[in-house]
Formats: sequence, C-alpha cells, structure tokens
Amino acid sequence: MKIKNLIDKLKLVKISSNDLLELDVDEITWRVDDIKNNSLCVLYRGVNYDSHESIDLFYKSGNVKCFIVEKECEGYPYIQVENSKIALALISKNFFNINANDFESTGITGTNGKTTISYLLDNIYKVANKEVLKIGTVQYKVGNEIINANTTTPSSYEFYGLLKKAKLKNIKYMISEVSSHALSQHRVFGFIFDVAIFTNLTGDHLDYHSSMEDYFRAKRELFTKKYAKKAILNIDDIYGKRIYLATKLEKYSYSFDINGDIHVVKADFSLNGTKAHLSLFDQPIYIESPLIGKHNLYNIMAAILAAHSLGFDTNTIKEGIKTLDKIPGRLEKVEKDNIYYFVDYAHTDDALKNVLEALIPFKKGRIIIVFGCGGNRDKTKRARMGRVAKKLADILIITNDNPRYEDPDMIIQNILAGIKSRDNVYIEKDRKKAIYLAHTLSREGDIILIAGKGHEDYQIISGVKYFFDDKEVVNEIIGANIEKHIC
Repeated sequence: MKIKNLIDKLKLVKISSNDLLELDVDEITWRVDDIKNNSLCVLYRGVNYDSHESIDLFYKSGNVKCFIVEKECEGYPYIQVENSKIALALISKNFFNINANDFESTGITGTNGKTTISYLLDNIYKVANKEVLKIGTVQYKVGNEIINANTTTPSSYEFYGLLKKAKLKNIKYMISEVSSHALSQHRVFGFIFDVAIFTNLTGDHLDYHSSMEDYFRAKRELFTKKYAKKAILNIDDIYGKRIYLATKLEKYSYSFDINGDIHVVKADFSLNGTKAHLSLFDQPIYIESPLIGKHNLYNIMAAILAAHSLGFDTNTIKEGIKTLDKIPGRLEKVEKDNIYYFVDYAHTDDALKNVLEALIPFKKGRIIIVFGCGGNRDKTKRARMGRVAKKLADILIITNDNPRYEDPDMIIQNILAGIKSRDNVYIEKDRKKAIYLAHTLSREGDIILIAGKGHEDYQIISGVKYFFDDKEVVNEIIGANIEKHIC
C-alpha cells in the first residue's frame, strides 16, 4: 500500500521529502522488538520510553522505509505529525481497511463490570445465532477463535487487526472493553461505536492517571461524537450522572431508582443467582440469572439496554441472561461440605466491597477473605482494600497477588495501613499456602472469598512469571472438578 493512502486523513506537520508519499510498504512497525519487513514505522513518546531514541536501530535494520514522528528527525526519511498514537490508529485503520459501519458495535468502559457486560452481550448474541468479535480482559474472541489477551484493550494495530479478522469471517457484531489507558493513548481512535456503556468509576490506575479527575476525563472521551453514537450510563454513579448531563449523544440510563430508562422494580438475590422484575422504558421485564449480587444486576441492566438499542427482542435478551452460567474469575463458585468457595477478580476497594456485600446476606458462618495487591500499580488503593476487607469480612488472610518488581513485604504493609485491629488477620505471602490456610480455618457454613486474580493463571514475582491459578488450588483442596460445580 502506498504511504499516501496509509496516512489519509492525518494532519501533517512536515515531510522530509514528498517522494515518500509514493512509496509502497507492506506492513506497519512501532515496536523495536518487532520490526516488520518493508514497513512504515511509527515512533512516539510514551510515559516511560520515547521510541524516537531508537530511530537509528529501526533504520539500520533495513526494513523501515519511512518514519512517522512527532519531532524533526534530520538524516532519516520522515513524516512529522502532532500525535503519533493517533497516527498509528488511523494508519492501522487504513492498513486493515476498516469502516465502523461494517459492525454493530458496543464499547464498554468503567472501573468495574466491563468483562461481565461483555460476556452477557456475547451470550445474548449467541442465543440469536450471531457470531461475535469480543475484545476484553479475559481473552479476545473472533467467532470460535480464542486469542490470549495481554491487555484489556490491545494496541491500535492489534485492535484494527482483530476487526479485519472478524470482517474476513463475515462477523457483524463486535464488543470491546475500552480501558482508560486505551482512551488516553488513542488505541481505538478512528472507530465510532454504535453504543458506548459506562459502568462506574472508583479508585484505580492512579499510578498512571494523575488524579481521579484525570482518570474520569479519559473515560469520558468515549461518550463524545468522536467515539460513539449512543450512550448507556449508570446514573447511580456520580461520574455516570456527570456524563449523562454533559454528553451530546443520544443517551439512555440505568438505575435502581425509577429515574432510569431501565430500573429495578423488585429484586431477589441468593447464592444461586438473581431474579428481578425490571421496567424497561415503562414495560415490565422479568429476568433470571445465575450471576450473584446487586453489582451484577447493574451489569445485567446495562447489557439489556445495549442489546435492546441494537434491535434484539426481549425474549432473546432474557434467554441470553438466563443461560450465561459463569464468567471466568467473576464470583466463580464451588461448594464442598457446606463451605462455599468463591474466586473473583476484585482488585479494587470498590470491587471488593461489592463482592463482599453480595455475599454477606447469605453467610451462615463467617466470611474468610484471601487477597493481596498488585505491585507496580496504584498504591493508593491498598490501604482502602485493607479497610474494606476488615470491615466486611470476618477473617483476613493477606497474601501476594502479583508483586512484580516490588517488595511483597512493603505491599503487605501498605494494605495493613488501612487495618486498625489485627484480630483475625493473618499474613501468608505464599498464595497457595494462604488459600490452604483459609481452608484449614474454615468450618461448616463459612464462605471463602479468594480475590484479586480471578481468571488470571499466573503470578509475577521479582519480574519472573510463574503459573498459578486460584481455581486450580481450590480444586486441589476439595478434591473435586471445580468446573463441574461452578454456578
């Protein structure tokens, strides 16, 4: 493809030679560890690394024909733009020949709930016999093809590449979780979603964002005409309400209060799931779901609104919700000897609060929680997580999550800073031993919550990645096949 076609719609600042526009290239390069043959290379300034510094390494490979840059690079063939990350997105879109109108698309953002909503929608589409492209935290799925997910939202090149895969398979429905990192780094720039969903905003990623307001600004971008046609918003969340009042998009709301376009009339929760009478645009709709807790009813309402706005009938929506029996690492449950074990991804104080509050009404004994906090991530939430766990659980076992390059002892001390009384608080850095300890301490009627990692099957300690799966450890302990017992 000619470079002039790849950079179509890009605002250029300077070009070292107009002859570059007529060059043909076969690929796009942007990483120094993946230099593609006969490629156009995009250099950008990141948070911790400026790839402009490696321009000579890229050029001496002999595979790069031209550079897209944010600053003048004399001595090299280059085209200067204002923002290279926007450039990479638009170039990738052109390279893969993607038009948003090729898909019925939903983008989901917020601190918690993105993955659950994506799985609910996926199952609704499955009931309707629609193949789906699903992009998110657990995995990327193109029809029946499963691809490992390294990030919630991939790079713009990978994002548009997945859309191309789906297009070649004639897949028309697309669901994508859209992280705040992705929005601030313009990874989905150039794609306009038919529907954008906002779940909630609570303290997380403040290692990356300078403040909660900065975090909110990144999320808010999805609800502009640049990224979406319609907005579906949780107006019980203060940030969702702010977006609802400000957005210029066609908008719909969900709430436990009657002010929501979809809202709760009556709800019954149990450890076996949720039953609820809802009002959808003043029409009654009754749903049943194996998903547990009030927070999941919020997710269900968001999914109903999204599917409804895309034209799916009520019966299909209800069946899709009813038949989704589990979501990887989201309150996955197994019972043995009248003790309930739950594995959940909750890794923020708000997520931990939601999960614990969902379980508390049904405890016959005590709640034992096993949790830690990730290293090299937002440190401000650690004490808050300790405080929430101490307030709502009966026994705390603090352990490693993914310490990465941080000192595990320091992470644990950060958590303990939020805990005033150390009664019934145990420290066991070895996560497997910590889960076994929870089992040892438990008795009939107890609930054991293993939080933080959910679907993840690894731990990173001192920068080394090891296989580790909370569910596999539970399976070991109870001597049963956890997959057969999960509700």
